[in-house]
Amino acid sequence: MAAILEAGDHVLDDEISDPGLQKLWHYGRGRQPFNETNVEFDRQLDHLSVWLEGWNHEQRCKILEGLLVRSNYNQVQFLWTTLQPALHRDFMYSSKQYFPQTKFTPISKHTSREKKQKKMVKKFYRIKSAYIKHRNDVMECNTDLPVPKTVQKEEPIPESILNYKSRWSEVMKNTGKLPTLPKKPPSPKQRSGSPLFVSKSNSTSVLPRSQSLPPLRRHLQDESPRDGKLVYEPVIANPTLLKSMSSIELTRRRKSPCGTAPEYQAPIPVVPDEAWQLYHWYGDCWSDVQRNEFLHKMMRILDSRQLYYISSYLALKQYRDFITLLPEHLALKILHFLQPKELLVVCQVSRTWNRLASSDEIWKAKCDEVEIEVPVTANMKWKNVYKDNIYLKLNWELGHFKEVEVKGHTGKVLSVTFDGRRMASGSKDTTVKVWDAKSGNLLQTLKGHTKGVWCVRFFTRNLLISGSYDCTIKVWNLRKGTCARTLFGHEGAVWAIVRKQNLLASASQDRTAKLWDISRCQLLHTLRGHTQAVFCIDMDDDCTMVLTGSADRSVRIWSTKTGKHTKIIWVSQSTSVMALSLHKGFFACAVGEIISFWRVDTATCVRTFEEHEKRIETLELRISDSDKPEGIIVSAGQDGMIKYWDIAKEKSLHTLKGHNSQVNAISFDETKIISASYDNKCKVWDFNI
Repeated sequence: MAAILEAGDHVLDDEISDPGLQKLWHYGRGRQPFNETNVEFDRQLDHLSVWLEGWNHEQRCKILEGLLVRSNYNQVQFLWTTLQPALHRDFMYSSKQYFPQTKFTPISKHTSREKKQKKMVKKFYRIKSAYIKHRNDVMECNTDLPVPKTVQKEEPIPESILNYKSRWSEVMKNTGKLPTLPKKPPSPKQRSGSPLFVSKSNSTSVLPRSQSLPPLRRHLQDESPRDGKLVYEPVIANPTLLKSMSSIELTRRRKSPCGTAPEYQAPIPVVPDEAWQLYHWYGDCWSDVQRNEFLHKMMRILDSRQLYYISSYLALKQYRDFITLLPEHLALKILHFLQPKELLVVCQVSRTWNRLASSDEIWKAKCDEVEIEVPVTANMKWKNVYKDNIYLKLNWELGHFKEVEVKGHTGKVLSVTFDGRRMASGSKDTTVKVWDAKSGNLLQTLKGHTKGVWCVRFFTRNLLISGSYDCTIKVWNLRKGTCARTLFGHEGAVWAIVRKQNLLASASQDRTAKLWDISRCQLLHTLRGHTQAVFCIDMDDDCTMVLTGSADRSVRIWSTKTGKHTKIIWVSQSTSVMALSLHKGFFACAVGEIISFWRVDTATCVRTFEEHEKRIETLELRISDSDKPEGIIVSAGQDGMIKYWDIAKEKSLHTLKGHNSQVNAISFDETKIISASYDNKCKVWDFNI
């Protein structure tokens, strides 16, 4: 069995009964187990070795270009890595000794150009380098130098490198396996499969070690010629392949003898016929591993001219600015597939990349993929919108904000609301004041209530609604600064109001809640059922139900159509419900120092939050995803602290401390929290910074 293995025959693993021989087969010989694919691949490599020896420098470069075009990222990276040891510091000098007419110019890279710009290396001598940006630059670098006029004859190239006949004769003398070569280069049918890709050689060739010809493989030695012809005949390109390779074909054109119109002849491929077979194997038949093995073995036979050609061509692939060369709409289409973080990295490449990657078209699409919470104006760049939106979320998570203090009331501030640009506050001094939410400047003061104002809400841009301890609800005309309507109906203090669309709901000390059509100032329903004062009220966005919280420790759900309660939820056993907020099928209520989070449809408590030290006076709930659920709760109370919570976590995210007394009311949106306190002040906590 050992003799058979030494002779080169292939044996299946199942046929080897001795485990020691199996180990020798796998590890001792360093080859994969026998299969038909490996044998066919070896046959192809052997024939390619013969063809490669017959190709001159120009043909090799053309064929290499065709291979590089058909290579994917794995092959490009493999060649780039494998070439680095070959292109050592003496490569240029040694190559010019053998090929003095060929340009071996150092290829300029981004890092080398940066070093040349430094002052510390300006005094050193530097060879002019090539900056490869286009394919023409590659061809220019690989063009032979012109012969000087003083030189009569080109210095001969060493015979050991360029003489085709001497190579084959030397191998033929040592091995005795190759047929006698004709005087002219052999045709594809006459070439025998001499494998040049095997590293070990028994011949005493005069070639360099990397280009010496080893003995034939077993499977080619057994293929004896029949009638002067080899059994294996390489397949040349068919018409379909020739048409597909029109990019490297030339059209021969000549004139007729009589001087008439030019006559076109059939396209003539620049590369030999065998190259089309190589392209077929390389592009359609071989795996990445087989391609890399072929490239690795081929590079050992190529001379320095071809190695330099590969290096310059790969430099074009590695550093070519394809985005700049493409039409703008195609470049934007490519950049559209990048993630926002990748786009920011791309902006640092160059000014052109920065301009394209900052396009409003790209960033508007990125903004459409996320929920934008920052205000958007007409002249804003979408890239800035996306950036501000990211910073806004980070500021909420980290507790970063800008604090604006609003002063003007002479009594305790009992209520506050805002519509994004303006904020309104009601105070115990019986006035309602309207402020600029960004700067905190006072815009106007509304006078008309006779007692403290416990609740305020915006209706339209020019209409404001307020409820007071004097049992009335007033509608204010902000354009004129006067009271437009006064709604009478409650017999006790109006503690809370809520408006959705054209419906207004109010809660009162008289144990009732009322539902109004505020557009007509008409009372629709009186909600009766609570046994004690109603302190808080809220309504869903669809205006189908109203929730009320009372001192009788219950939360009641009412229908806006009938005015009847549909469900009673007892949320506490001993404490009044002081605050209530409803959003997207969930509601949160404050009972003493505890916040409880409930599901409306099942009337079940999902979670409770306990961090406040004293009674909670106000809270608001915002649900971002009702399926999970996800959202935020902002609460404040008699301890003077404002807390906001992630409803998925037990602990609050952050605590805002700034008021010296009880916080009686809050209002918030995606960018701000506004609070009203008994210290006669309002504060704006702006997270959009």
